[in-house]
Amino acid sequence: MLRLFALVVCFLVVACHRTPRPRELGEDALATDMSDGARRFLAALSPAQRDRARFDMGDAERLNWHFIPRDRRGIPIGELGAAQRALAFGFLATALGRRGLLKATAIMALEEVLRERELGAGSYVRDPGAYYLSVFGEPSTISTWGWRLEGHHLSLNLTLVDGHHAIAAPTFLGASPSPAVNGVLGREEALGFELVTDLDEAQRRVARYTATPPEDILLGPGVVFTELPGLAASEMTAAQRAVLAALVDAAVECLPRELADRERAKLAGTMTSIRFTWAGGMTPGQPHYFRIAGPTFVYEFDNTQDHATHVHTGWHSRTDDFGIDSLREHVRIDHGAHS
Repeated sequence: MLRLFALVVCFLVVACHRTPRPRELGEDALATDMSDGARRFLAALSPAQRDRARFDMGDAERLNWHFIPRDRRGIPIGELGAAQRALAFGFLATALGRRGLLKATAIMALEEVLRERELGAGSYVRDPGAYYLSVFGEPSTISTWGWRLEGHHLSLNLTLVDGHHAIAAPTFLGASPSPAVNGVLGREEALGFELVTDLDEAQRRVARYTATPPEDILLGPGVVFTELPGLAASEMTAAQRAVLAALVDAAVECLPRELADRERAKLAGTMTSIRFTWAGGMTPGQPHYFRIAGPTFVYEFDNTQDHATHVHTGWHSRTDDFGIDSLREHVRIDHGAHS
């Protein structure tokens, strides 16, 4: 407990100590925080640690994301000294909104709960320190680079195209066991139930595409995106759309404030085109899944494992996970005339 308290204190010091610069407006401020934080963190590592943490931007490891317990590359937080760990949590502060930060740190702490509950069962030992930080490319505010923080139930993937256009996708947050789930991802679940139970019978027939929910999120690593049927917001009442808007807000609040504001701005004129899809039971305690699909994003929520006490959530850019489309457009514009 004392170690956890010290960790939080170190994080708060780093998160609050940001030196403003005249050009730091909107997303420029976010890009500057990330690049400065990356350079400080890498400078604090030993040469051997730095070799483990650094990858080329084109390395296949950048797309090798997952949320299950497994062997990973990068530098684990558990192997860092106190000062290094504080800088690592500074990265986390730039990658998440306020509530997202609380969720992510709770997810990491839950590994201790799982370790005590499972008493070493399984091939992987639960470890709150087994969250790996990786930097791809050279941190900069003018050239493309990226970074990742990942471990069990957490995968944060950031790409900064041209050093300033930040893309936080894919993002995964999960939690188990119950009742800890309610404290981490309970707001999203409660809003999902509120919306689906408020639908009338005709609306529910459109929104609920199957009575048997999938065993996990459908858009996991390596999965090709496919549409699902669902109920468009344009077919909802004003009160139902208000709940849907609150649910979308709960999803985007895990993003950095600048990116959350960007997503909200994109949705301002297209809210009625969002589609809500449900599968499985419609009362708490029953396995269930729901998806919110907007013009630019897809958000999934799945609670089917361990008798509906084990939540997985995923946020994807509909076309731009890892900034792939933005990078392709960058090459087309900057180099198309020479191709």
